[in-house]
Amino acid sequence: MPGTSHRRRAMTVLTSAQMLYYFGISIDLTLTGLVGLRLAPVPALATLPFALIGVGSWGATYPASRFMRRRGRKAGFLVGSGAALTGGIISVTALLSEQFVLFCIGIACIGVYQAFAGYYRYAAADMFPPDQRGKAISTVLSGGVIAAVAGPFLATAVRDLGPVEFTGSYALVTVLALISIGVLSLLTAEDTEAAAAARSEPGAAAEDVAPRTLKQIARQPVFLAGVAGSCIGYFVMTSLMAAAPIAAVEAGHSVHDGAQVIQWHMVGMYATAFASGPLTRLIGAGRTLLIGAAVSALGTATALMSLSHMNFVIALGLIGVGWNLMYVSGSALVANSYRPQERSLVQGVGEIFTLGGSAVGALAAGPVLNALGWESMNTALLVPLAASAVITVAHLYAARPRSAA
Repeated sequence: MPGTSHRRRAMTVLTSAQMLYYFGISIDLTLTGLVGLRLAPVPALATLPFALIGVGSWGATYPASRFMRRRGRKAGFLVGSGAALTGGIISVTALLSEQFVLFCIGIACIGVYQAFAGYYRYAAADMFPPDQRGKAISTVLSGGVIAAVAGPFLATAVRDLGPVEFTGSYALVTVLALISIGVLSLLTAEDTEAAAAARSEPGAAAEDVAPRTLKQIARQPVFLAGVAGSCIGYFVMTSLMAAAPIAAVEAGHSVHDGAQVIQWHMVGMYATAFASGPLTRLIGAGRTLLIGAAVSALGTATALMSLSHMNFVIALGLIGVGWNLMYVSGSALVANSYRPQERSLVQGVGEIFTLGGSAVGALAAGPVLNALGWESMNTALLVPLAASAVITVAHLYAARPRSAA
């Protein structure tokens, strides 16, 4: 069946592209703070480049959606990988010339890449019926497992290959972006656009003629639960991911120990993709989101128990697992909230909130950590997690079967 062939090829390409994206982004996540500390004119600006990944993503996500609506997803994905290529080249140049502002520009380009790459999962979800979308999303995200394990090691292994420390690492980002462009060029319009149209449920065509307004869509409990889950999951994860290495060093652990905390955090983030999709299909996206919020809350509670290195590893590992469950199930709920003709608008709005949560978390992590300390910061993050759970329960209540009168 041609549709099956297109879906299989598209899923292979999207999963491979996701893996290459996570390889590149893991290098930036591992090293950007260290490079920022080295190049920043004052220590207070050291975390600015790291925050620009989230800010760049947030700023580019809706324009990315509009661009792909007009030019198609393949064109948009290639633009995203092109931004990564540009960012890698600029970052290497900045290191060679020791220019902090230029380095910030290069890292912001990686944020643009993240904005476009965020739609890989929606491209996969749109090819399948509602009960299979969570599994499709998690299959694409599973491409990050190898990157989670190998990316930080690669980042440090090649850092001395250039004339200046870390130039080899950012040169690798450039190479990975080039490979990504080659992989994504294998996509065809039929792989995503035609398959997306073909996956519409029988009898839905008449409904799709008149798209609803954003206000009508946003009032749906399924949309609210999906956006809140993805946004809050990202906010909590990014806040603690940015703060944990600093808190670990302040607690007396080495820089290597801090990097190891992030490595296991990333393993939790992406290895969970093998389970989150099947779990979403088995018990539903709403219940999976509640489990994710509970696991994230357990991670923050674990962080309060001790400042030992192992406790940091366990806490951040749980936060990574919770993020994946909330991100996959939240994305599945958003994907179930729109009709085919509404997808570009709804996906764009959903990504604005999701990546906005990431950007705010990254920007706020340093000041909040300095103001509250590690323990109080984790305690405070229980509030948004509880809010996500309440919104999700409201969605489950609204979606429950009504008994006959």
